[in-house]
Amino acid sequence: MKNILIVGSNSAAAKRLVDDYKNDYNFIRLSRNEEESDVNNFNILNTDTYYKSELKYDGLVYFPGSINLKPFKNLKIEEFYSDIDINVIGLIKILKFYQPFFNSGSSLVFISSLASKVGMPFHSSVSLAKSAIIGLCISLAAEFAPHFRVNCISPSLFKSNMASRFLRNSQMEEKIKNKNPLQKIGEPEDIAKLLNFLLSDDSKWITGQNISIDGGMSTLKL
Repeated sequence: MKNILIVGSNSAAAKRLVDDYKNDYNFIRLSRNEEESDVNNFNILNTDTYYKSELKYDGLVYFPGSINLKPFKNLKIEEFYSDIDINVIGLIKILKFYQPFFNSGSSLVFISSLASKVGMPFHSSVSLAKSAIIGLCISLAAEFAPHFRVNCISPSLFKSNMASRFLRNSQMEEKIKNKNPLQKIGEPEDIAKLLNFLLSDDSKWITGQNISIDGGMSTLKL
């Protein structure tokens, strides 16, 4: 059974991935929420809090992210730093710490965003951070080949704790649905299925890709 490192295991998509595929993988979970974590006091920016063992891993999914939507003039420099820390620096620290423990053939999956592909007002900070993830993905895919595969997924807004403030009532949900070509808001299950594919051997000839999972929002205008 493959050992898969899940960073940010308290996210809705991470929980769904672990619940739906617990019989297919051995998941090692890292989260600030100790109920969802295999270590206590986890801090993405503090390597002293990372899970330490001689275990070898076959895959990674990095979930930590942020939705910091403000007009550019209202964003403080510290907020840009914070978004970059969560989305990018944390990922880099995880990769540097765990790289020696990944088996050959491992699949590494990062989470970007629709905001990295489509310009939207008030998204400057999150777009900056999520775009950096794509750049890191394709660079590392080239550098780590043929030993590891590295891919990225870019979802649009889907049902999660982080997105709950945008989906507070049926009117808000309907407004977001109407903007989507498929008239649908994504579910954690949708994300989990794509992640399972990228972690599995079914995607063994796929690397260096940024896969949109957004109901067509990044490419279709209806």
